[in-house]
This record gives sequence, structure tokens and C-alpha cells, in this order.
Amino acid sequence: MRSGRILYGGLAIASLAMLLFVAGFFCFRLGLALLAGLFYAVAGKFLLLAFFGLGLLGLFALAKALYRQLCGYFRRDATELRCWFALRNQVRDAGLRAAAEARQSRYRMQLQRGRLAAANHRKHLRQLRQAIDGELAAVRNRLPAATYKSLRKSLRRHYKQADAAAMLALRNQLPCL
Repeated sequence: MRSGRILYGGLAIASLAMLLFVAGFFCFRLGLALLAGLFYAVAGKFLLLAFFGLGLLGLFALAKALYRQLCGYFRRDATELRCWFALRNQVRDAGLRAAAEARQSRYRMQLQRGRLAAANHRKHLRQLRQAIDGELAAVRNRLPAATYKSLRKSLRRHYKQADAAAMLALRNQLPCL
């Protein structure tokens, strides 16, 4: 309530200063330069006083609002509420982090399984090629040279393409021992 009175007082002083400026202007128009100078000087000081008072009122209102906000911020219930929200956020973040780590772990395991499966597949293909190559070497004497070379070439091509079914089909083309 007191700040309202100060505000109205400051506005009244500013209004008085404006009236003095207007009075000084009319005195100047009427040729009363000495009186106009006096009105202008007093009006300037009143206006300065009004602005200073309003500025102090603004600073006081700012300090008061800041004090209220700080008191509200450091109140026990507000502090406990912020603490509760922080804990809730930490729990949520921990859950999200655990889920992300689980996804990443599953991805790594799947990648590792894929690598192991690929290595196992290559190993079995190599063993199959060696077995077929051994069988092909065993029947080399019974095959014409061109057929032997084409079978070896086909075996090499199927091995490079990692085509186990084609390698087995090639094996079935070999004559029995």
C-alpha cells in the first residue's frame, strides 16, 4: 500500500513538472522570459525528482519481488519437491540408461554371433572344399584332363562364392571310387 502512495506521489510530482513546463512555455510566449526561466528550472528539478523517486520505487519493487521469489525458492516444501523431482528424474534416467545398455549389449551379442556363425560357415566350407578336393584328386586318373580342370575350376568358383549347395552338387558329379 505504501508503494502505491509513493507511485502516485511520483506521478503527481511528474505531472506538476509538466504543468510548470507548460506554464514556462506560455510565459515565454507572453514575453516573461525571467519567469519562464524560473518555471523551466523548477520544472526540470521536479521532473528529475519524480524520475529519481520512480526509479527508487522500481528498485524497491524489484528487490521485494526478488526477496519473495528467493523465500519461495528456499521454502522447505519447495526444496523437498525439487528434491523429489530430481530423484524421479534420476530413476527415469537410470532406467533409460539401463535399457540403452541392454539394447547395445544385445546388438553386440548379435554381432558377435553373426561373426562366429560366419567364421564357422567359412570353416565348414573350407573343410568341404578340402574333402571334395581330396575326392577329386582320388579320381583324377579316371577323368580326362579337361574335365578334371573344369571340375577344379568349378570347385574353386563355388568356394569363392561360398555356395555349399553347388559344391555338394559338384561332389555328386564325381564318379564313385
